[in-house]
Amino acid sequence: MLRTRMNQGIASLSRNARVMSSTPALPLQPLSLDEEAAQFEARTNEMAEFFAQPRFAGIKRPYTPESVASKQGSLPVTPLQSSLLADKLFALLTERANEGKPVHTMGAIDPVQMTQMAKNQEVVYISGWAASSVLTTGNNEVGPDLGDYPYTTVPNQVHRIFRAQQLHDKKHYEERASSTPEQRAKMPFIDYLRPIIADADTGHGGLSAVMKLVKLFAESGTSAIHLEDQLHGGKKCGHLGGKVLVPTSTHISRLISARFQLDLMKSTMLLIARTDSESGKLISSNVDVADHEFIVGTITSGTDSLSQTLSDAEASGAAGAEVDALERQWTSSHEMCTFNQAVEKAINKSGINDKAGAYKSYLDAVSGKSNSVARTVATDILGEPVFWDWDAPRTREGYYHYTGGVEAAIKRTKAFAAYADLLWLETKAPDLKQATYFSRKIRETYPEKWFVYNLSPSFNWSQHGFSDAALKSFIWDLAKERFVLQLISLAGLHSGAVTTAELSQKFKEDGMLAYVDLIQRKEKEIGCDVLTHQKWSGANYIDKILSTVSSGSSSTSSVGKDSTEHSF
Repeated sequence: MLRTRMNQGIASLSRNARVMSSTPALPLQPLSLDEEAAQFEARTNEMAEFFAQPRFAGIKRPYTPESVASKQGSLPVTPLQSSLLADKLFALLTERANEGKPVHTMGAIDPVQMTQMAKNQEVVYISGWAASSVLTTGNNEVGPDLGDYPYTTVPNQVHRIFRAQQLHDKKHYEERASSTPEQRAKMPFIDYLRPIIADADTGHGGLSAVMKLVKLFAESGTSAIHLEDQLHGGKKCGHLGGKVLVPTSTHISRLISARFQLDLMKSTMLLIARTDSESGKLISSNVDVADHEFIVGTITSGTDSLSQTLSDAEASGAAGAEVDALERQWTSSHEMCTFNQAVEKAINKSGINDKAGAYKSYLDAVSGKSNSVARTVATDILGEPVFWDWDAPRTREGYYHYTGGVEAAIKRTKAFAAYADLLWLETKAPDLKQATYFSRKIRETYPEKWFVYNLSPSFNWSQHGFSDAALKSFIWDLAKERFVLQLISLAGLHSGAVTTAELSQKFKEDGMLAYVDLIQRKEKEIGCDVLTHQKWSGANYIDKILSTVSSGSSSTSSVGKDSTEHSF
């Protein structure tokens, strides 16, 4: 199985390389009607072959190859460089999944971190949180992760890292090519072309925005992106409160739109479907029947709605703090629950003899049905309607309350699974038991799916009861449950902060001793190539190019005898 999947990945790389080298020329004159029809038929057949690749086994497309081919335009669709890296990522994940081992990595925020990670980590992660907090492009406005930065921000960061990968790959390649076999044997090989996985947040708007964003990611060098089921405009970091989910069907539409855009480009970039429903407490709409069982209403009657109560308070001059207190008072004075819970309460208060049996019959009858059907079934069982109002607690923005939890996340993830390559459960705590339960429930329906786990720095890992041994094995224990991709999303941010904080403090007290002791000696000790930062930046590589294309003397060489790096 493993060898077959790996051979398929190699074949895909070879196929892409062949297509790149045999791009047809554009015609000087318009095609005849027969030629035009033949060309479109060939395009459609090529797209059908693209759909049929083993790489897409288990992926559902609710559209035809013809519908994609007709939207591609006249230019030949040539493979992007990012597809080569995406194929490499797919082959890597296949290998590790078959071995029951993880691909685990860290978030990088600049080319320095990327080059140091390349020696050990097999993929690179680009975080939207980091982009929002330290990297944003909209007039360099930085702030918390609310998904409110320009949609070009994370793709631009990917492009920055991808370009840096290419530079360092070229200089490393040149250094090895210019060495003798004996020298190369002693020279560690570093693979700088590591697949990049990036944060696409909510897609930054409607479906057309999702498609533009995905196109930009593919063109920027991305191998995989993740899309989460939060509301654009109501998005929060996965570990903040107040998250607003979109209906299940809305996020499925995002995933389909993303796949369609990739198909237009014949890109093999991977799609990761993330759900934030485990801790989500609000949902933007009740339009999707699939969400009805998790929407929260009130069984307290005879009062104004929450939004009316707050509007009246503001109209009477209440300040923000008073309005907030009034909202808390309203929700605490109203008994809140899902409709199923309301029915259970009503059955328990009724004169029905077999209460447990009646409730089970109710649940069996309403599974997968709408709230209106559930109300009818409940009325038939109880002989009278159950009072439950899901509109009264709606927030002032119009959002419905949502119960969240792992069962909601499982239901949503099963709905997303057919449209995505990997599945991501965003959690509020690092919990191996929960992750195992989640993965196994999904794999009952989708046994071959891969999962992603966020080893988040937002968790206070020391306070979750882990022993040192359990901390050390956590990643590998998760991998046994097919969590093949795992990441510390903000490791680069935190590691850079720690190093700078320590150096800044010591430098103030000990001057250059601090820098030499904490940085230069450490760089030399662990073999960090940034010690010779001119060479690291590509100075030697560019100097050799310049000497190749010009007849300059050695005195103009940037790395000649006067370069201070010769002292290292």
